[in-house]
Amino acid sequence: MLSAAELWEKNEAGFLQLMRIPSCYDAGSVSEESPYGRPVREAYRYMQLICEMAGFVCREYDHKVFSASYGSGERIDIASHLDVVEPGDHWSVPPFDALIRDGCYIGRGAQDMKSGAWAVFLALRAFKESGITPRREFRLVYGTDEERTMEDMKTYVAREGLPAFAFTPDCEFPMYCGEKGAIMWTLSGRYTGRIRRLEAGIQCNVIPPAAGAILADGEEIRCEGRSAHASRPEAGHSATADLLRILAERLPEDDVIRRLQGFFGDPYGEGAGIAADDPVMGKLTLNLGRLTITESGELSAQIDVRYPGSVTSEEIFARFRSVFPDLSPAMPYDDRPTHTDPELPQVRALREAYREVTGHECRPTVSGGVSYAKVLGNCVTFGPVPEDHVRLAHQRDEYITREACVQAVDIYYRAILKLNEL
Repeated sequence: MLSAAELWEKNEAGFLQLMRIPSCYDAGSVSEESPYGRPVREAYRYMQLICEMAGFVCREYDHKVFSASYGSGERIDIASHLDVVEPGDHWSVPPFDALIRDGCYIGRGAQDMKSGAWAVFLALRAFKESGITPRREFRLVYGTDEERTMEDMKTYVAREGLPAFAFTPDCEFPMYCGEKGAIMWTLSGRYTGRIRRLEAGIQCNVIPPAAGAILADGEEIRCEGRSAHASRPEAGHSATADLLRILAERLPEDDVIRRLQGFFGDPYGEGAGIAADDPVMGKLTLNLGRLTITESGELSAQIDVRYPGSVTSEEIFARFRSVFPDLSPAMPYDDRPTHTDPELPQVRALREAYREVTGHECRPTVSGGVSYAKVLGNCVTFGPVPEDHVRLAHQRDEYITREACVQAVDIYYRAILKLNEL
């Protein structure tokens, strides 16, 4: 059998081709066969064809998810997503060229999560070709709307039920056995102040890298920030928070802007009165990811909150309603905190695979991110980004090293072997 390094090198071109597909949600090309737009569908079909060519048994679920199975018996899902967030601006390279520089793959999706999606495919294909008899059904599951609603994976689970165990290569090593709760809400209302137009942010789960407004007298204000995943405020800087602070100073009579600035000015919810810090799950995070005011006076926003188990979504939402009774909020997404026992035999198998490859103990922790683990029950997030690698999910110039990808293939292959032996 080829080594992990040889396996990756032989299949590197296929990974780069996947990276070059700009698989962001595209409302303008949504159809029955492309429920999240044509670019996402292109990545879906590419990976589906790759899995079919490898001899896996593939099934589709309303064009939102496909699975690729090997073996029979107790089902273990390995869940990945093929959609990525919008790249945003200020990249030093084109975000979908998948350039290789100094042993690094640079591009949107390098960490989140096309490297993981490709690595688990290579690992399961290697297991299939090893001649070892599978004692369980190992199922690669590829979704296409993880970055927005996870409706894709909910469709899959509604059809197939929950697996006995699952992991998703959608984070960092060593392992996350739990996730904070996640709320994503929208708000809308009328604005009658002195702002003619305002445009800020990309989407709710990305810290806004840019924000701008034009006032009624023609003055234009622009702010630049640094994008990062909404669950990691320390890694980014919100241009929207800066813009609201400036506007609140320029327009002291503007009650709506003053309240928005007060509520969303602090990324940990201090100004909003919803701050929480849990000894296991850490701090609540709050992100006003998208805010617009049109020339006709329509205000809309998208908001992301990650909260520990010491506070409830009902408490958070009640506080918001008390501050903004004049705006209409909706909460289309609310997932409670989750936790998987780190001493489960399946989890121990993954931890042992990690220790064998890296020489380090696999210490399970809790994540502020949201992954398919929210939907799949007994599920942990497991790599592929090394523990000491800079985390760049949702940031400009996202990259992962070739060395990290090779290591991930090795860990995932050994993990599958160990899960098969249970």
